Amino acid sequence: MKKKLPRKGKSQDAELPELSPEDQKTAEATRQLMQHIRHESLPVTEKTYLWTRVEESIQQKKHVRLNRLWYSVAASVAILLLSGLAYFSLNRGAGTAMQQIASAAVIDTEVTQLVLADRRMISLQEQNSSLTYGKNGSHIRLDSVTAIDQQVLGQEFNTLIVPYGKRSVVTLTDGTKIWVNSGSKLVYPAQFTSADREVYLEGQAYFAVTHAEDKPFFVHTKNMKVQVFGTEFDISAYADDQLTSAVLVNGSIELTANQQSLFKAQKRKLKPGMRAVYNPGNTSLNVEQVNVTEYVSWKDGYLLNNHAPLGEILKKLSRYYKVDIELGEADSSTETFSGSLDLQEDITHVLDILSAATSLTYHQTERRFVLRKGTITQ
Repeated sequence: MKKKLPRKGKSQDAELPELSPEDQKTAEATRQLMQHIRHESLPVTEKTYLWTRVEESIQQKKHVRLNRLWYSVAASVAILLLSGLAYFSLNRGAGTAMQQIASAAVIDTEVTQLVLADRRMISLQEQNSSLTYGKNGSHIRLDSVTAIDQQVLGQEFNTLIVPYGKRSVVTLTDGTKIWVNSGSKLVYPAQFTSADREVYLEGQAYFAVTHAEDKPFFVHTKNMKVQVFGTEFDISAYADDQLTSAVLVNGSIELTANQQSLFKAQKRKLKPGMRAVYNPGNTSLNVEQVNVTEYVSWKDGYLLNNHAPLGEILKKLSRYYKVDIELGEADSSTETFSGSLDLQEDITHVLDILSAATSLTYHQTERRFVLRKGTITQ
C-alpha cells in the first residue's frame, strides 16, 4: 500500500511506503515536540538556536532518498528537540552548573568541608558547625572568633559538604538560613548577583528563606525544583533514597517534579502542613496533610515519630550518628515506633529505647549494630 505525502508548492505527489508502527510513534513525537517548542516560554535567542538546528538537520537529509526522508528527518528532529529543548527549557542556568559541582563533591569525609570559589577547602571540626556570610559574600564568619575571606567575582559558587555524623547551619548573604543535615551537600552562590536566587541540595536541609519580591528563590535537587515564596520548609533528597520529599511549615512553595520530561513535568503548590513525595521510579507525585514536626524535628536535636517504620528510623539514626545499623528484612517488615528520640543522647541510649518499645534486641561491635528479634548470641 502506498501513501501520498503532499509537498508544498509542487503539483506532483511523492509516494512513500506506509510508516511502520515505530516510525508512526516517532512522527507523532516529532509533531508534539515541534508544537511544544512553538509555545515554550524560552528566550528568543534559544528558540532561534533550536529552530536553526532543526533546519540544518533537514538540509543535511536532502540527499537521502525520498522514501526515507520523512522518517530520517523525524528521527533527527525528535532527538534534537528532546536533548536541546530539555536542556534549554528545563536545565539551563545555575541549577545545572550547581548539580555538576555537587556530583563531583566527595561526601566521605570525617569533617565538614567548605569549598570556596577560589577552590580553597576549609575544614570545620565541630559536630555542629555554622557559617554566616557578609552581604557581599567575601567575608564568612565561622564562629564568634573565627572568620575567613574569599575573593568573589560575580556569581561564583561555594560548596558545603556535611558528612554523616555532622550538621551545619548556613546563613547566606540575603539572610536566608539553612540547616543542613548529616550526609548532605549544598551548593550556593557566594553572593546572589543574578535575577534569581538559586541553590542546589543533595541530602536534607531545612530552609528559612528571606523574602525578596524582586529575587525569587529556588532550590534544585536531582528530581525536583522548588520555588519559594518567603517561607520555611524541609527538603529530603538523599541520593540513596528512593523518594524525594518537601514539607512546608509556613508560607508557600511550588514544586516541579519529573522536570527532565517535556510532557510529564508535574507541578504542585503546597500550603502549610502539606508534604509532597515524588517517586522517580514511577514518576508519581503525591501530596498529603501531615504533622510537619515529624519531618523537621531533626534540626532541633530530636526525632518525633508516629507509627514510623523502624527501618526508616534506623536509616536516619545511621546517618545522624555515622554508625552501621543492620536490621533483618523479616524483622523490619511490620515493626513501627511512636515517640520522641533525643538525638543529644548516645546512640546506645537511643537503641535501648527502641528495644524497650519493640520486640528487638541489639548487639554492638565497635560502630556496627545488629538488631534482631529475641536474644542475640554474642
